[in-house]
Amino acid sequence: MQTTLEHFRDAVLVLVGAGPVKQRLLQAFLEHLDHLAPDELPRDLRDAYATLAAAFHSTRRTGSLDAVSASVLKMSEAEACRHAQSVVRMFGCLNEAQPATRPAMLLRAVPDEQDVPAFLNRA
Repeated sequence: MQTTLEHFRDAVLVLVGAGPVKQRLLQAFLEHLDHLAPDELPRDLRDAYATLAAAFHSTRRTGSLDAVSASVLKMSEAEACRHAQSVVRMFGCLNEAQPATRPAMLLRAVPDEQDVPAFLNRA
């Protein structure tokens, strides 16, 4: 089962792909974000996600289009870009909130004497 962070990561990967922004936004939302509940997100992202979800469900089903597809079709390019940016910002916030899974790498500016190769040690 994927975490919320992984759902947003996968949505961002769709957003940075090829194709028109509305098509990528629709695919990212339907495949990775539509099923999320606001309470699955940290409190500081719930309002942003609720606003995003409301934008995708703002239009009723029309003909062969479901409500989400109809809503995206009615969006301007600028609106679609703003929603895509919102997804990326939420992903960034979720990613920053995650604890570090790897220990920090320690680098030495000057190596220990025994680490210096012999040909460099003669200088």
